[in-house]
Amino acid sequence: MTMRQIALTKKKLRGIPRRIRALEKWAQGFSGYARPRSEKLERYFNWKIPVHSALVQGRQTNIEIQSRCAAALLEAARFLSEASSGPSNGYYRVACLLTWPWLHQSEVMIFYDKDYYESFLGKVNALAPKRISEELSLSVPSHFLEHGHDVTQPEDTVPIEWWCIGEGA
Repeated sequence: MTMRQIALTKKKLRGIPRRIRALEKWAQGFSGYARPRSEKLERYFNWKIPVHSALVQGRQTNIEIQSRCAAALLEAARFLSEASSGPSNGYYRVACLLTWPWLHQSEVMIFYDKDYYESFLGKVNALAPKRISEELSLSVPSHFLEHGHDVTQPEDTVPIEWWCIGEGA
């Protein structure tokens, strides 16, 4: 089982190839899996990226590692989307939410509420013509949309982008 961890020290992260393989295996675990809405009638269900924070952000990572981790999230989203293509009990949309450059905040989500999903997806790609998929060399499923929004706050030291890559609403 892959776990999320935060970096409490500045020690060098070991086993990066093994950690990436574990994340890719986690994504493969979604093959054929569809999660129906529970009896609690939640509006969404999510899985945060299950990696050590130093793997995807900070001085030790690089664009290649970040790209592979984002690709694993997209792969999980693609599997969830494909598994849901049969008859459904209500609204069901899948998206990958990437926070750039703070990828440890990224996740895969299933939305069971159209209005809630549309609030994440947005009407337009506010960061167009920029595409995070091009920046990270990601293969986005053909039926997925890609919308980016600048969510930088006054106290942030770098620009923060929030990307929703998922099925149409």
